[in-house]
Amino acid sequence: MPTPSRLKLGIITIVFLIAGSVGIFMGLIVFIKPNFILTALGMVNISLGIFLGFRVLRKNPQASTRRSR
Repeated sequence: MPTPSRLKLGIITIVFLIAGSVGIFMGLIVFIKPNFILTALGMVNISLGIFLGFRVLRKNPQASTRRSR
């Protein structure tokens, strides 16, 4: 399986971070009673966004374009 490009990882990272922020906001503020499940899933999305962001920052674009002989 080929590794995804930096652009795809960046877009997925932003989607995870936005979805996590909306989930935490909805779970803690919008509902009358705090919704633990929605808040916990928001934290999972934030964690995945941070992990993928770290992968984007650590990805070396020159190493993936070189061919090994």
